[in-house]
Amino acid sequence: MSDAGDYVRTYLQLQVWKDEMFTTNIPIRQYLQSGKGTQSANANAAYGKLMGALPKLAGSAANAAPEIFEVQGDKYSKTSLWRVFNGKGAPSEIQDALWLALLAGQVNEKTIATYADTNLGIDCGGFVANYWGIGRPSPTEPKPNYATGIKPRAVWGLNPKLRRTSASEIQVDDAAVFFEDVKGDDPNIAAQLKDGKYDSNTGSQAFHIGVVASVQAIAGTDLVDLDIAESSGARASSGGTGVNVRSLGQVKATVAKGLVWCPDGKNRIYFTGKDGDVSPYTPTFLFG
Repeated sequence: MSDAGDYVRTYLQLQVWKDEMFTTNIPIRQYLQSGKGTQSANANAAYGKLMGALPKLAGSAANAAPEIFEVQGDKYSKTSLWRVFNGKGAPSEIQDALWLALLAGQVNEKTIATYADTNLGIDCGGFVANYWGIGRPSPTEPKPNYATGIKPRAVWGLNPKLRRTSASEIQVDDAAVFFEDVKGDDPNIAAQLKDGKYDSNTGSQAFHIGVVASVQAIAGTDLVDLDIAESSGARASSGGTGVNVRSLGQVKATVAKGLVWCPDGKNRIYFTGKDGDVSPYTPTFLFG
């Protein structure tokens, strides 16, 4: 299993403060996409409540704390808090949000796990961006590119020269970009919006993204054994709907128009690498 599998476990066993002295591990196991379903509605309500507590926590006389604010001598980012409640939160950002909720009296040792399960989670782009190491705010760069999210087609477009052209080129830690309705074997022909919806007659939609957790070409065949780390909204072994490593088993690798793809039901998975090393955003603290 690659580090992507370890990163899934980081979310599922995230260490957080349960009070001001001791930590506990809780799972961040739900899928959270902004504007989608009950999880998003719950997250929005919890986010508003936490934001309302910030001025008091930060000792701010204003109606709202500044973009970068301090609580008990530590610096925090408001954009990072937004990310946590909109499916983009890195492990360290979720730790910070739960700590602030604890200080504000909005969670305690008995309720923190339920709070996380009900209000928090990660979407597919958030998981990949955090694993690749892009988009997280910092005190010196409070609003970096992709801080508010990156869509699957945008990831596909980041590094065209690293798009995989054969089964042997697919690597662990590649982005696995899922497309539907690929026209003429060309995923670069994007579906056009018509009346607010994507028109499948005009091209494909890149609708999901994961990370290659493991890949093994089967000698003498056109098959590859493929596992994908992802957050998809489907029921996972954790009991939630979020981060998971999914085995696709042995699937056919097809080359068309100079690109390799593998099937996932009726959809296609194409692959692209990251320019530079993958550098996952890890928890701020992890005690033995």
